[in-house]
Amino acid sequence: MKKFLLALAVTLFTVSSINAQVWTFDKVFVSGGNPHAVLVTKDGKIWVGGYNSPKDTVVTGTDSLITNAIRIYNEDGTLDAKIRTITVNGVTDTIVNSNRGMSLDKDGNVYFSNWNVLYRINYQTREGMHKFAPSNGASLTEAGSTSDGYTYLAHVGGNKPCYILDENLELFSFVDDTVTGLQRSILVSADGNDVYFGKIYSSGYGVRHYQSTDGGGAESESFALVDTFATVFNDTGAVSNAMWAQSLDWDNNGLMWVGTYWDVAEDAFTGWYALDPSQNWAVVDTIGHNMKDDGGVVGDNPAADGTYYAPRGIAFSADGKTAYTADFDGGKVSKWTNANPKGQGSAIIPLSDLIVTALRDNGNLNIVVGFELKQNYPNPFNPATSIPFSIDAVKHVTLKVYDVSCRLVSTLVDEKLAPSNYEYNFDGSNLSSGTYIYRLNVDGQQVSNRMLLIK
Repeated sequence: MKKFLLALAVTLFTVSSINAQVWTFDKVFVSGGNPHAVLVTKDGKIWVGGYNSPKDTVVTGTDSLITNAIRIYNEDGTLDAKIRTITVNGVTDTIVNSNRGMSLDKDGNVYFSNWNVLYRINYQTREGMHKFAPSNGASLTEAGSTSDGYTYLAHVGGNKPCYILDENLELFSFVDDTVTGLQRSILVSADGNDVYFGKIYSSGYGVRHYQSTDGGGAESESFALVDTFATVFNDTGAVSNAMWAQSLDWDNNGLMWVGTYWDVAEDAFTGWYALDPSQNWAVVDTIGHNMKDDGGVVGDNPAADGTYYAPRGIAFSADGKTAYTADFDGGKVSKWTNANPKGQGSAIIPLSDLIVTALRDNGNLNIVVGFELKQNYPNPFNPATSIPFSIDAVKHVTLKVYDVSCRLVSTLVDEKLAPSNYEYNFDGSNLSSGTYIYRLNVDGQQVSNRMLLIK
């Protein structure tokens, strides 16, 4: 029987100095609208997605349609193209909904979260490749990719799942089928074993870290919440200064960049910060630290144009020496340069005013839950199959079955059970042939498996 350990710990967060060269504001690269995403593709193009503006009106005969196009720019800032429609498997969708994020897959193709649909777009031909539209609706985060082609995707809020999708963007499994709180971004490690959520608003500040309990990546049997970092505590144990993690992005050197809001608190972190996983998530670089917008109009004070309101993403050129930052409330994408972004010089910003006592393992809670979910039998099946599992203590248990579009098709158990071995029968008489995913939740710890119905 497998034992799953859930350790809720506060990670030591070091901010005594930032060992890097200064990032210099170059110019406002794009102005207008509400940019919610920016990325740089392998061919050096800069893709920008707006949440709900600027809008384009396309006129065909006497008909007109307002679209929310993806804009693609050259390095010199000139517009290269707009993507107003995406065609996948012969079906053409017009981009009219809000852009919720963009990122790159392992091959450099573009993930585009268009409110309630995730698209994969070929970065060279700019044609649609795959799409995923979960049945439970709107407000998707940006997506993350592993080195072996799995895609991780969640919802901004609403206690909805974090999905693991296969190479065709079809549901493969879950990190968690009920992610609490609010987040706009998720990141995943190359091997799929670590998933990070940027937490905001009522869900608290910082980055929440889930980890595969068996090292299986996308094929892991279970993920567990292991810690929350980028959260700093004062000497009483209360949250003092923290990163309001509006956006999360990897850079070319494996650093995690956190874009944190301008109005969290008077002495809070403000700007984009690079955290190094090899140094216990210490801050090693920053862009726009405390450069809060003065409320002026872009262009009226060139010296202040590098300021910002609300980070929504950061992207880097291939050599890592140019950065593009998306400012949602400020309505602009800014360009920054740095000849030595990881830097070997002295600290560029003393953060002594932000240093507080970080309490490691503050209020640790260790929960050991023992359970095992076995393969259903028979498998493949028609029309019925048995799903066996066991638990080693009195726990509240749910066992649910989903189809590949994430639609809940059956709840087999939802109650407190005594320690024992169990088997529940699943009848697929009224379902179509295909793959189904069954998910066991034991007091918050979750594990899933797949089964095949063939009629």
